[in-house]
Amino acid sequence: MDQIFCPQCRLEQPSDHRYCLRCGADIPLHLLGPDKPAKSFRFFAGVKVSDGDPDVGFLRVSVYRKDQTFTTREGSVTIPGHHVRFSVWDEDQAKCVISVPETEARDLAAYLVAELGTLVTAP
Repeated sequence: MDQIFCPQCRLEQPSDHRYCLRCGADIPLHLLGPDKPAKSFRFFAGVKVSDGDPDVGFLRVSVYRKDQTFTTREGSVTIPGHHVRFSVWDEDQAKCVISVPETEARDLAAYLVAELGTLVTAP
């Protein structure tokens, strides 16, 4: 099995992750070969804007590129590809999750790019 390390913090990474588990830096997956991993994910730091918001909140966005089948002694499960899963984390625990099809994720990305383009940045 190929080993890959984060170019920023040098932590060894699983070969199917696109971003570093520790610092979030891009992992140079092209060094492992032509196949892209079936799944990648990234954590985004939350901003506390009200008393009900977690002190340490994150949004985890997972991109499932292709079907993955996992087999254990208890049986097999197939996780479908071509969807994006969002999970809201409070410290080290997921509190809420939702998956959207790839088409909706692309619409979301376009919406965010368009809306963020209209924001005025402070000097």
